Amino acid sequence: MRNTVLLFGAILVLGGCSTRSVGGVPIPGEPGDVILDDDRRGDRERARSPGEVPPGHYPPPGECRLWYVDRPPGHQPPPSRCDSLVGRVPFGAFVLYNRKAWDTEYDWRREESRRPGSVPEAVLRIMTAVRRR
Repeated sequence: MRNTVLLFGAILVLGGCSTRSVGGVPIPGEPGDVILDDDRRGDRERARSPGEVPPGHYPPPGECRLWYVDRPPGHQPPPSRCDSLVGRVPFGAFVLYNRKAWDTEYDWRREESRRPGSVPEAVLRIMTAVRRR
């Protein structure tokens, strides 16, 4: 009986270490999952995830798309030119670009200053003009 309890406990612990998606948290390395290390403080920061964005809903290369977590995929705005979104993106939305989801609540300018070349220029232009609440 004790071995059964220990085996069950080990399964629970190892199951919690899984990299599969649980409760809307994406699999590391999938589009939309952004994990960043803060080298100065030694702790981790995490940009929010939009949840699961179906692959067919990412915009074509070179275009952007707004994504709202509280709307189903079929009710999201259509893809558009990235420049047309400058000044029109509300705080809390995501910008889909180059098969990645960029969180408007994250400081991408700061990230770019720490890691030059890590954030596309189109995303930086949009994020600079995000409409704050």
